[in-house]
Amino acid sequence: MNAVQKLLQWLWRIEATICVVAFAGTAVALMADVLARELFGNGIFGAQRFAVWSNAIAGLLGFALVTAERGHLRPQFADALLPRALEPHVDRIGEVVSALICLGLFWFAVDFVLSSARLGERGMAIPILVWPIQLVLPWMFLSSALRHLAFAAWPLLRPAPRSEMPA
Repeated sequence: MNAVQKLLQWLWRIEATICVVAFAGTAVALMADVLARELFGNGIFGAQRFAVWSNAIAGLLGFALVTAERGHLRPQFADALLPRALEPHVDRIGEVVSALICLGLFWFAVDFVLSSARLGERGMAIPILVWPIQLVLPWMFLSSALRHLAFAAWPLLRPAPRSEMPA
């Protein structure tokens, strides 16, 4: 369990760092573009598109970070659908179901990225290949699935849900 806990902490640090760098890239690109417009009358070519892409990366990685903190909304109405005998296992069942959903979405995301790569799709404003940027899609689902599986296997690794944390 300690090794899994360290892996999850390492994963969180890497994803959070990339998220912060991507948000910073968004802010710097937009500020530089506005300054260039004000000072020189022209913005920086591609700055806005870069800001959109880096913001998308940060936002999508946020999905995995929220999973790590158990911050997603949980459909509690579904608890009543399970027999009472399963009540002590609802959290584990939820983690396994969430992992299966994320693995399914991972599968579709991989297909999506491979399709973009095969087609050689490029950005409209900046004609670069978009599939490397799209890699964040399968990553976020795989990362979240691994977390859900770890939380199902070792419930002690699960942080308290945000709704149960003191203010």
